Amino acid sequence: MSCLQDFEYIIGVDSGADLALEYGITPDLIIGDLDSVNKENHPEKNLIFVEGQENNDLSKALQLCAEKDLTTICILGFTGKRNDHELANYAALHNANENLDIRVVLDDMIIHRITNTNDSSYNVPTGTIVSIFCFENTHVKTTGLEWNLDEEIGFSSRGLSNKTNEEEFTISATGSAFVLIHIS
Repeated sequence: MSCLQDFEYIIGVDSGADLALEYGITPDLIIGDLDSVNKENHPEKNLIFVEGQENNDLSKALQLCAEKDLTTICILGFTGKRNDHELANYAALHNANENLDIRVVLDDMIIHRITNTNDSSYNVPTGTIVSIFCFENTHVKTTGLEWNLDEEIGFSSRGLSNKTNEEEFTISATGSAFVLIHIS
């Protein structure tokens, strides 16, 4: 949870706000349909109810971030402990405003969403496992990987289990791509 010390603003997404409290993190705002958060744990003025089920709570939170010009996003608790919630969260990331620089921190990897607005370079140990996925046809270009890409890839296993052959690798995409960097 130490990655949060660099952030000035913390948003709890529905019951994720309760989990944050368990880790000693107090959200500045709690957003969602508020169907699973314990409202007694949070000041009423911090609760933002967003009606509707056409978007999940993470989508609602990312929309709020875009509206407030909060563009550097670090997400914890991404999986929701259910496969359907996790898949919906990937869809939320994919569909979020392209100006949001979104990273997801998991136990064994970091996921970074790349768009045409945020080409990225990473410094990692040589031999680090890296996977790249797209949910729609997107031209992806990489350097520093054992099997570099400079082609259009779609929703497939084409970018699975690549690895770095240099300490720095780069990626750019014409659309939305996900870089999954395994950490130990």
